[in-house]
Amino acid sequence: MGAVKKHDRLVKKYLKKTGRLKTLKELEKSLDRKQKKDARKPIKLSFVIKKAPEKVKVEKAQDFSAKKPQTKVRKEPEEKKTVSIPENFIKIAKKFGLPEEHLEFFYTNRDSFQWESKDKTYIHCTAVGCKHTVKISPLCLVDHMITAHNYRDIPCDKINCSYIAYSQKNLALHTIGFHGHGVKPTDFANHTCPYLTCKVSFRFPAQLRRHLNVHENRVLSCNYCLYRNVDSIKVQSHLMIHFQIKRFNCEICSRKFSTSAHLGVHHKRAHSTDDFVCVDCTFATAKRHTLYKHRKSCKERLKHSRIL
Repeated sequence: MGAVKKHDRLVKKYLKKTGRLKTLKELEKSLDRKQKKDARKPIKLSFVIKKAPEKVKVEKAQDFSAKKPQTKVRKEPEEKKTVSIPENFIKIAKKFGLPEEHLEFFYTNRDSFQWESKDKTYIHCTAVGCKHTVKISPLCLVDHMITAHNYRDIPCDKINCSYIAYSQKNLALHTIGFHGHGVKPTDFANHTCPYLTCKVSFRFPAQLRRHLNVHENRVLSCNYCLYRNVDSIKVQSHLMIHFQIKRFNCEICSRKFSTSAHLGVHHKRAHSTDDFVCVDCTFATAKRHTLYKHRKSCKERLKHSRIL
């Protein structure tokens, strides 16, 4: 009984401390311990507990002969509703070059496609400063490139190199970048060029394959002019210039550029105050052209040359 009284005191103290006065009042009424055990009234429930009825198992006589085989009722397929396509949509579809047998599909799902106009049927020359345009067709800019920009096939005269340049400028870039001074070798460059006259090695096999593509003139060509390159990304950038697609925006001056490289050069020239630093020595300059001049005679760079 002492433990019960102690428990009751703790409960009263807790209710009083937490401010539950109504609950405390009801508790004090129910804990009137001055009454005798015989005088206490039995607790009456507000509901009656009844025993659950027992389950009665009903045995049914199974008459297999009375069962009939169930037959599945096949639903007849509904007739396909014909969709009437408006004439305006047919005109637009012809402009976009959609096949006639798929017009119904494109019309019913027209909200799921992003439509772009093909009214711009002119292609631009990629030469710097040239504003020549011509109606698009295969090899449409070849004659213009030959007459205006002196494009022609010029084979490389180096040993074990079958590369054919498309202009004098392209040949100069090929000679400097491919047969010129090498880069600083690394410990991970384990893939060596099989040509003995070419002392170069790469870290990854893909870099070596690209290098051999230049050796053997395995290039990707433009469908509209004489441009060609072994790198598919550079060919795509070239096509963006053809069609004046400018997806790279400058966040500062909102100018648009066709390639990320052009955007990077614009940032350094127009919006950056950082100096141009040589990657082989500590030379730094504020002008990009001065850095190019320094790179031609940089002693640290020429230490790793393959042609000196």
